[in-house]
This record gives sequence, structure tokens and C-alpha cells, in this order.
Amino acid sequence: MDRQKNHSEKRKHPRIDKCMPFKLKIDDFNIIAETMNLSCSGVYCQVNKPIPFMTRLKLAFELPGHGNEKEPQYVTCNGVVVRTEKEISKTKISSAYNIAIFFNEIEKSEKEKIANFIERHKRIK
Repeated sequence: MDRQKNHSEKRKHPRIDKCMPFKLKIDDFNIIAETMNLSCSGVYCQVNKPIPFMTRLKLAFELPGHGNEKEPQYVTCNGVVVRTEKEISKTKISSAYNIAIFFNEIEKSEKEKIANFIERHKRIK
């Protein structure tokens, strides 16, 4: 059985591959990140500094508008790092780290914004 297919079937929320910049706040530090994929329960992203496993952080990101909805939607929530991996690349000069963040505190209205964005994104593919 294909491992990737089996893994995605176990997911509670659909996930989309989408690169978008966003901000992470850890204590008094802001870190710029870029999403690699997004769901209502979390985000997989890339950062330029290592962030330890189980770090709690605040997230703020923009869901771009499209179609009839040109205005972007803004999402804020809290999360916790549940996976971190150093990106191995011969072409990049600086270090990069891939991290998975679980949204452990997210308002229902914020989750609905993400769900609607994912649904719209899936339709236009």
C-alpha cells in the first residue's frame, strides 16, 4: 500500500499545498515563515532558524482573496511545534528548517476561514 496515500487518508482535515508568507511570534521574537501546506488543524512550513519541538507560538497569516473575494482574510491563532527537520540542500546558502505546527488554540471563526480558503483553492485547480 502506498504510504503517502495511507497517511493522507488518516487526516481529519483536508490539506492543500500552498506557499504563503506568514509570521510566527515566540516570546518577543518574530520569525518570518513560508507555508508548504495548510489545513484547519495545522501548517507545515519553512523557517530560517531552528524552533525546538513543543515550542508554543503565536501565528498570523493572510489568506489571499481570489475570484469575487478580492479582499484577503487574516487568521491569528496559537500553535505548538510538533515536528522539526533541518532542510538538506546543496543549492541553498543559508540554513532552512521544515516545521509542523499544530493549531492548539484557534477560534471557530478562524478555522472556518481556513476551511473556506481550502475549499475555494481546491475548486480552482
